[in-house]
Formats: sequence, C-alpha cells, structure tokens
Amino acid sequence: MDFDYRLLAKYLTDMLSPEEMKQVEEWRKLSIDNEEVFSELMKLRVSWKFTQYNTPEHIEEALNGLNAKINSRRRFQILRSVMRYAAVILLLVSFSYVGWGYLKPDNYVTIRVEQGKDVKKIVLADGSTIWLKAGSSLKIPETFAEGGRKLSLQGEAFFDVAKNAQYPLYVSTNYVNIKVLGTAFNVKTDEKHQNVETVLARGKVALLDKQWNPILDMSPGEKVTYDNNKNEYATEVVDVNVCTAWRLNQFVFENVTLREIVNQLSVKFNVNINLESTKLAQRKFRCVINEDESLPDILKLLKYLAPIQYRIEGKEIFIYELCESAVGFLIQKLKINKCK
Repeated sequence: MDFDYRLLAKYLTDMLSPEEMKQVEEWRKLSIDNEEVFSELMKLRVSWKFTQYNTPEHIEEALNGLNAKINSRRRFQILRSVMRYAAVILLLVSFSYVGWGYLKPDNYVTIRVEQGKDVKKIVLADGSTIWLKAGSSLKIPETFAEGGRKLSLQGEAFFDVAKNAQYPLYVSTNYVNIKVLGTAFNVKTDEKHQNVETVLARGKVALLDKQWNPILDMSPGEKVTYDNNKNEYATEVVDVNVCTAWRLNQFVFENVTLREIVNQLSVKFNVNINLESTKLAQRKFRCVINEDESLPDILKLLKYLAPIQYRIEGKEIFIYELCESAVGFLIQKLKINKCK
C-alpha cells in the first residue's frame, strides 16, 4: 500500500476528510507496527498538553530527542526505515517514542490537611519547606521537571523556598500563578469569594496571570489581593509576622475586634459563640493564643483582658459584659480576701 504519511499529521490536527480517514484505517490494519504508532498517536491527540506544546520549539526538541535515541539504541533501528518518509512522520514517531514521555500528564502526589488538624510541614527534595494549613491541599510532582519546579495549591500555605537560580519554583492557583527563585511568602486562596492573597515575607516574587504573563513584582512586607470577579489587584503593607503566625500554631490578634476573634474560634472548635451586644463585638484586643490551647483556657484569657463573662452550654458559648455592680462586687471581694 502506497500510503501518504502526511495524513497522520492531518489526523493529529483533526483535519481529515471521511475518505482520508478511511485510508488511515486501512493503513493501520496492515501491521502491528502501524497499529502501535496509531495507538500512540491517539493518546497524543486526546492529551490536553498537545495544544500547549504544539510549538516550533517543542517540535524541534522532540525531533532532537528522537535523533539522539535512534543513534544510541539498537532497539530503534526499526525506525530508520521510517526516516525516508516526509518530515512529518519524524514528528509523529518522535511523539510516539520520545515526546509522549514528555507530554504525558504529570504524576502528582496530593497532600491534604483536613479541617481541625494541625499544620503539616513538608520538606521538598530541593530543600524548600512548606507549611500547609488545615483545610488545604497541595499537589507536588513526583519529580521536578527541568526548567521549573511547579506546585498547585488550594487553601493556604507558607513557602520558604530554597534558592535555585537555574530552576525557579512556580505556585499555581485557580486564579493567579506565582514565580519565585529563593524567598519566603504566604498564599491564601478563597474559592468562595474567588480571590487570592499573597504576602511576601522575604526576597521577591512575581505574580503571573493564568496565561503565565507577568503582572507585577512584590516587595517584602506587601500583601497583594487578586479579586477574580473584578479582575483587580489591591496592594497594601502588612505585618508579616501577624499574617504568617498560623504556621507556628498560633493565633496572633493585633488590635482586632472580639467578633473577628470568636469567628475564628467558632471554626476551630466547631461551636457557636454568641456575643451579647454590638458594643461588645466591637471591643478590640491584642493577644497571641496558641492553637493547642483549649477553648475554656482561651475564654479565660479573654476574660482577664476585658471585663467579660461567659458560660458554656454544650456547643453554644455565650459571652456577655460584666455590669458595673458586678465589677464593683468582685473588686470588693478581692479586697476582703486580701485582708484575710
């Protein structure tokens, strides 16, 4: 059968006519070798990465890889007979025997930390350290490919990245991507509100859009929030220690309202915390609370910081202000006890 191998290229790009497709099917049935080549071609066609890597640069790379393997391995001698055909078959075979290993979907390991669990510390093979917060997941490739170390995050994580000038690290989220060389930064994704917060603690990072186009470079102490609904970026200067204290299993509250504190405690301990009044909810606190402390211990701490009282009824917590008469009574009682 005098077969036109250019039809395989047209098949790959979905440009075959019904008559041409019939010719391809007939060629496919002629030999086991043809069947194997066509099978690999089908895999490539359905691979989402084909569109991404269908560029002159990647084609050239695949061809060079094929030639190297043909020259160095006897088991590829069978391919020499194919070399007399049009250049397109070189590309097809390179995809089948060389390029498929490069283009196939990456093998990832997914690390998840369930809600209510402790922060998980992860050390990568290159020496980078990652702290993954409860309710978050991180996808890490089994091996880092040449040209970049790529991770995918949902939730919140703190990264202390080992410097590697040759291979930068990329953190991908559903809305923005981040490129770094050697630095420390925090990333928090919020799927409900479709935004991403990035806080830079040390070094420099570059924010990229989903098409990997540069957007802006960050400086230490900055927080950049991307709102996907509005396609807007907002930059502000923050206290990095406060924003990243969670990785040390601490709640750091810097001049925040009681309402904000109890909202976090409600999530952590899976309880409902009821505040007596709006005035009480707006009372501000400055404190550091270890996450391994029990809820009663935390409530006792808040009680010492402000004239409040509380009671616990199962999963319902009630916090209310001490009235002036009660405060006076307590002071008087303390004086009496002191005299005794």
